[in-house]
Amino acid sequence: MKKILLVIRDIIEIYIPVISFSIMFITFIVQIFSRRILQYPITGAYEITVITFTWTVILGACYTMRYRSHVAFTLVYETLSRKKAAIARLLGNLIIVGTFSILIIPSSEFVNFMSFQATSVYKVSLSIVFAPFVYFLCSVIGYTLSEIITDVKIIKDNNKNEPTLIVKRGNSK
Repeated sequence: MKKILLVIRDIIEIYIPVISFSIMFITFIVQIFSRRILQYPITGAYEITVITFTWTVILGACYTMRYRSHVAFTLVYETLSRKKAAIARLLGNLIIVGTFSILIIPSSEFVNFMSFQATSVYKVSLSIVFAPFVYFLCSVIGYTLSEIITDVKIIKDNNKNEPTLIVKRGNSK
């Protein structure tokens, strides 16, 4: 069961954004060719690029959370001891988990509510367009909870009180 869930997670966080980005890029190029060379703009190209861009960004953000590859402002953390930095991260992550948890139900209700509306050209249900946001909320909560667990372990460990990150610059020989 765990392997199946990991495969589903990879499909949602890797393959769907890659396919979505590819469709967006191809549509963009075709639209430019059609508009500039053929002098005939494609009506639904904008709709496709907006939907695929939305899916690419939202689901791609989930992937960056998985590997902690998102932008982080660590300037303050670098000056604190490991334990104090863990406390600061823990407080910030608790705010994120709390806020995103509060957003799950209203966001799910909004996605369900939008099922009666569709896009203007291809008649894609708006619930499909906005559905990745609910997954994004759950994904961020899950990945942030793992960071909270790590920070709690650091806080409980009384032996380590050194700075969190020592940056070595230049060649050290």
